[in-house]
Amino acid sequence: MEQLAIFGGTPVRKKNEHIFYGRQWIEEDDVEAVKETLLSPYITCGPKVVELEKKLCDITTAKYAVAVSNGTAALHIACMAIGIKEGDEVIVSAMTFAASSNCVLYCGGTPVFADIRKDTYNIDVEDVKRKITPKTKAIVAVDFTGQAVELDELRKICDEHHLYLIEDAAHSIGTKYKGRPVGSIADITTFSFHPVKTVTAGEGGACMTNSEELYKKLHLLDLMELHVISMKW
Repeated sequence: MEQLAIFGGTPVRKKNEHIFYGRQWIEEDDVEAVKETLLSPYITCGPKVVELEKKLCDITTAKYAVAVSNGTAALHIACMAIGIKEGDEVIVSAMTFAASSNCVLYCGGTPVFADIRKDTYNIDVEDVKRKITPKTKAIVAVDFTGQAVELDELRKICDEHHLYLIEDAAHSIGTKYKGRPVGSIADITTFSFHPVKTVTAGEGGACMTNSEELYKKLHLLDLMELHVISMKW
């Protein structure tokens, strides 16, 4: 191993070189697609949204998709769809972006942090078991750095205790768990298209589900979110 720069080794970056938060791979066809949409009659809630949702279902094999404004909004309406309210507890990962726990707070619930595994940084199933109480209503498990959480074990825990499983898959679109695409396993799976995620649209997010009941709620909540945003503007 080379000597660390702090001990006299060669620095990885030159002095004053900018450290980017994220680097996007944007090609000419991406630019043309955006231009085409901007010049069309629809720049929101148009056919491109339907096209995106269908593509996400094709990739994940999930039955339903709901596109939203960003990954935080996806987590928010996911918690609303399953009915999180004051007095409810939701077990969340201790190693993730704040949105994975804030979505519980937005609904009046209480996030309960479970520890992570040292080898994957994903939520520790054994600690999840220890944190379950009569108030627990759901688990929000994060696929950290593209690695799917232990979905079989978490699904078993949720079925046993009658809990909802929300998979925060902001890092893991395209990942497979034991041959099954992420997005088709949890009750609700959320994606993010932020610039530092696997696939970016500048911003955006989505909720995936196989439940028609949850899909109808997510779709309605998405429309309500758009209305609230327009009212604020």
